[in-house]
Amino acid sequence: MTQAIAYLRVSTEDQHIANQREAIKAAGFDIVREFTDVATSGTVKAESRDGFAAMLAYLREGDTLVVFSLDRLGRDTVDVLASIQTLTAKGVRLVILKQQFDTSTPAGKLALTMFAAFAEFENDLRRERQQEGIRRARSEGKYQGRKSKLTDEQKAELRARYAAGECRAELARQYGVDRATVHRIAKA
Repeated sequence: MTQAIAYLRVSTEDQHIANQREAIKAAGFDIVREFTDVATSGTVKAESRDGFAAMLAYLREGDTLVVFSLDRLGRDTVDVLASIQTLTAKGVRLVILKQQFDTSTPAGKLALTMFAAFAEFENDLRRERQQEGIRRARSEGKYQGRKSKLTDEQKAELRARYAAGECRAELARQYGVDRATVHRIAKA
């Protein structure tokens, strides 16, 4: 068995890392240490994920980092390639199980770079299709956006309290919204 460090990431609190852990073990890797994150890679850069940062600090030359899938590193090509470059500079071998990439080989490095670009392209197409669907639904009167967290009465009360000089942060906490929402409602 090859000794390895695993990086496991899920996008939401509702998801579980067990599938990724089991796939890594099934591939014959003996996980010495694992690092985990719960973050959406499309919106969160790798360096701002605590588990990812801790993993980078822990890794040493000669270590093997095993990741279940390329999208666990990120969906943004620049972010993924920066992570790969950091790992390569540290002398760390990267193995991505699902896509069968191994950066210890030249072909693996090339394939990984190309695949990261395609993953970003696919994500951009998905986002574009989603926006087209939203525009079409709006034009047909079927899409009104997300339902407001606050009722009209709560919004009126919030406006009055804000106008009276109450702190935006405190209002946000009491109404269960963020400060930007308080500001937007108060200025409407």
